[in-house]
Amino acid sequence: MGIGKLVVIVFWGTAIFNLFVPMAEPMGNVLNIAAPVVLVMHIIECLFFSRRFAAMGKSLSSRDKWMIIVFGGFHLMKLMKQIPELSGGGEKSA
Repeated sequence: MGIGKLVVIVFWGTAIFNLFVPMAEPMGNVLNIAAPVVLVMHIIECLFFSRRFAAMGKSLSSRDKWMIIVFGGFHLMKLMKQIPELSGGGEKSA
């Protein structure tokens, strides 16, 4: 697991902890605003990239979709490395 995913896990853990044991101001309010915003952004990423991957001929598994919702771009970077170029391997024809 990369450092980015570890940071995201700490963020989500802190945000969930903040729901049960509110933190001191202003950090508590920042988490109450940031967590839903990040969640919505990751859901939009998941929807967008699900369509993009399907158009490229590789549909995302349910596990990949959930990983995108949790980790966002950090999981997408891993997925992008697994997909070969569909434009003929990037070679130019003469």
